[in-house]
Amino acid sequence: MATYFLTLGFCWLAAGPLRLPMMQESLPWHALFLSNIWYATHGSEPWALGHLWTLAVEEQFYLIWPFVILALPSRHFLKLCGALVSCTVLYRVCAFALGKVDEANALPFDSIDALAAGAALSFLSAEGWSAPRWLLWLSVPVGLAGSIMQIAFDLGNLVQWVVLEAALVLPLAAIVAVASKGQFLKILANRSLSGLGRISYGAYLFHLLVWAVLFALSARFGVGDFFSRGPLTMLVAGSLSVLTALVSWIMVERPVMAWSKRLAAA
Repeated sequence: MATYFLTLGFCWLAAGPLRLPMMQESLPWHALFLSNIWYATHGSEPWALGHLWTLAVEEQFYLIWPFVILALPSRHFLKLCGALVSCTVLYRVCAFALGKVDEANALPFDSIDALAAGAALSFLSAEGWSAPRWLLWLSVPVGLAGSIMQIAFDLGNLVQWVVLEAALVLPLAAIVAVASKGQFLKILANRSLSGLGRISYGAYLFHLLVWAVLFALSARFGVGDFFSRGPLTMLVAGSLSVLTALVSWIMVERPVMAWSKRLAAA
């Protein structure tokens, strides 16, 4: 959390040099974890903070979900998760019919199916349930194939947003189930991979801002669109994002976590 607000502080200071429209106007929304509402109502600027809508959706979910769990008898929990997945599909169909896909995509209702699927998976794991082996091994190729189709091809909003996203909820949840046990868990517990996992939040938080800085530097030194979209930009911006995340972990996140543990133990 400290890294998040330090990043917003950097954006406030650097909004002018980075030449990002609507940056300072949007910062209060980001600080209140309402980034998704900002982009749904104001458009795509500032683009360098566009990814923060996903973090806002998570925070909104975490704010409401504990009260839902406390109020609902456990025997009805899976029914609720199934109903939320179904309602998300209906929400996307209605948004597509109304021509409001971009606005609807940023609102929390669009992510409820994935969040509910994750909650159901956690509940079932706590109950000692294991998915049938045939379901797991069928879900892996289906989930990977569907994800590749979404990334590699422009299939249109009806297929890509309404149909594929709904169809991939179960396969992707099953992939998570596969990765959380057995040999897959041992692979993910590898020191290098777990290290990347620790700094992944920072890398995600910084990646578009790093690209914005590269854009500003290329304009400052008169090299035009040197850092426009492409493999070179992905390599440079990705590497700098990971490096920045590592520095952030060492100088900010790890000390703050250690301090909070000492405070809790006092």
